[in-house]
Amino acid sequence: MESEPTRPHRRRSRSSWAVTAVAAAVLAAGGGGAYWASSAADGAVPRGSGGSGGASPRPLELDGAGRDAGVDLTVRGDLPDGPSSAAVRLPGDVSRAAVVRLARALDVPGTVTSDHGVWKAGGTPDGGGPVLRVGKEAPGAWSYAYYGGAPREGRAPVREDLAVPAAQALRVAAPVFAALGLQDARTDAREVSGVLRTVTADPRPAGLPTHGWRSAVLVASDGLLVAGHGMMAPLTRGDTYPVVSAKEALKLLERPGAGGDPGIGSCPTVVPKHPRGSGDGPRLPEVLPCLPTAHRQLEVRRAEFGLSAQQVAGRLALVPSWLFEVARKGETRTSVLAQPAVDPAHVRGGGASPAPTRPVAPVVSPVKVESYSAEGTELTLRFWGGVCSRYTASADESGAVVTVRVTGVQEDPGKACVMVAERFTRTVRLDAPLGGRKVVDLSDGSTVPGK
Repeated sequence: MESEPTRPHRRRSRSSWAVTAVAAAVLAAGGGGAYWASSAADGAVPRGSGGSGGASPRPLELDGAGRDAGVDLTVRGDLPDGPSSAAVRLPGDVSRAAVVRLARALDVPGTVTSDHGVWKAGGTPDGGGPVLRVGKEAPGAWSYAYYGGAPREGRAPVREDLAVPAAQALRVAAPVFAALGLQDARTDAREVSGVLRTVTADPRPAGLPTHGWRSAVLVASDGLLVAGHGMMAPLTRGDTYPVVSAKEALKLLERPGAGGDPGIGSCPTVVPKHPRGSGDGPRLPEVLPCLPTAHRQLEVRRAEFGLSAQQVAGRLALVPSWLFEVARKGETRTSVLAQPAVDPAHVRGGGASPAPTRPVAPVVSPVKVESYSAEGTELTLRFWGGVCSRYTASADESGAVVTVRVTGVQEDPGKACVMVAERFTRTVRLDAPLGGRKVVDLSDGSTVPGK
């Protein structure tokens, strides 16, 4: 076993909750912040400048580029042209030194160890204490959880009716984001659920905005960082490809068979039998549910050229894309719809030639918890899921909140799956009855209703 020490730890855990390894998958990027602009940063050549001038790049093996999309989009204002070419960004493996830096920023005790493709740090024999887990291979999914234990010295007591101020949460998150190399990332601390405030950071490789490569941390009302997840694999520049304009990318989204973002319109694995209406919640979900064709009508409010997480030859990569800020008519909250911008003539997998058959790496995806019920120390979670995936659930307890997480893994990645959803339940055992504590979904920081 490989190991490297981190600095000594000052806390002891009294929780007996069992630690479950979680590899965070593609995190859906939230709404605001896009703008009508194009970028000429490294990796994006202004339209008309002639591109890279080198030999033709090898075809981009964009998995799923033949999915059925077909979304009715209405544009507000004019769409920008953007650059004429841009480079793919490829994630590499995560070094132990990088994990040590993150462990120190999170104040995780002990050594960083290697175990079956995962870097691990922290934890106690009874399964408590702060725990950090990082996938060694790209995309380097990381997850952190503080599983109980004595509060830090000087910390204010947890208040059940007040979240920490946004400025303070940003200060708490800053060392973690610095250890991840996200000093120049777009950060946001507006999301609050109960006593938890979520701080997100979206990286900007070569100055380009990203979608689906987000890291996030949750800060409690006493200023303690209680959870975090995201991607931390180092990014290197790959091949440069000609890219289409925003107008052309929009046509690809509206054309049936286009390779749009799997979160909206294309319904890659899950179609809810009874999708919720837009008025059922205080805000639109960051990944809109799949809707019947008659309801796939969205307004494009803004557009921005950037990079989005896509499956390339069975592995995640950041692909030049147009990021469309969209909403249903009459809604104020927006979501991001990412469309790969690489010229279809250079795409293999749904363009001129089919992609070669190859194993596809399984992706662990967070699942939205719809509701819960509690009986004694058992907490039953309800959620919608695809019939071709398997699901696991976990819970982390504090005096005021129980944070729950459900993740799914497709049983046979790379193979076609019927687009039907079923309602699933998973039960987790708590150390103590739920009582008056809130249940919070770690996937988006929202409070889960009891039923």
